[in-house]
Amino acid sequence: MKLNPRLTIAIALLVAAVNSPAQVLISGYLANPASTDSPYEYVQLVAAQNLDFSLNPMSVVFANNGTGTANGWVEGGNITYKFNLTSGTVSAGSVFYVGGSGKLINGSGSADISGQNWIRTINTGTTAGDDFGNFQSAGVLGNGGANADGIGIFNTTTLTASTVPLDAVFFGSGTGTAVVGGGTQGYQLPVNDLYGGGKLQSASPLFLDPASGTYTRLTGAYDPQSGLWTVARTAAVVASPTTITDITPQITVVPEPASFALAGLVAAGFLSFRRRK
Repeated sequence: MKLNPRLTIAIALLVAAVNSPAQVLISGYLANPASTDSPYEYVQLVAAQNLDFSLNPMSVVFANNGTGTANGWVEGGNITYKFNLTSGTVSAGSVFYVGGSGKLINGSGSADISGQNWIRTINTGTTAGDDFGNFQSAGVLGNGGANADGIGIFNTTTLTASTVPLDAVFFGSGTGTAVVGGGTQGYQLPVNDLYGGGKLQSASPLFLDPASGTYTRLTGAYDPQSGLWTVARTAAVVASPTTITDITPQITVVPEPASFALAGLVAAGFLSFRRRK
């Protein structure tokens, strides 16, 4: 059976209109522990689908900007620090963690959360990052300020300056020198609820500076079928978290009816066409 060319084009356009779904979402982070930052900084992530990192390796990069460069996420040195995720599993809708080897909720002397699913940890105060990034006792994830800092997760361990993150967030009081070449170079952005792709710009959205001893918890709703955020993320500050319930994720991962409606329209159009043949 030969398809009507116009129907073929219409189906292709409908499929192209659906965002490429992200497998992992950033749901919170501890960028400024109450004590010395290393090795206690971490990011909390939510899986939007079942993941086996031995089959599909990923990576997380922390940015600690003084001055950003054209290399963006892959600058290394004291600017960016990389964690490779190459083992472990996570089920869809579940939480996992990446960061310093301390595995404490809010720095030295705080509650032990090592029982959570930590996919990759490094002693960031004594050990260099995977592939790039210097160890630093003062921390490898910046505290924001006038030159925004950020976190990105990538669907590969082989990164270049143009590799697009699955998800990323930036925070600070301003972008400052994190923006490179007026936004023509530097940090590559994803297409998500916060950013529209391209490079970090002076007007790019930022979450607030994390004060010492505060956890940043993100709230929103994501539809993995369509790859769309049905409720954009907002940030809430959790002051001095002491138990795991204090950092329970507020990201909802649910199918969005509209995505199924779109699939239904495509199917209905195809069946209608077949009946006319």
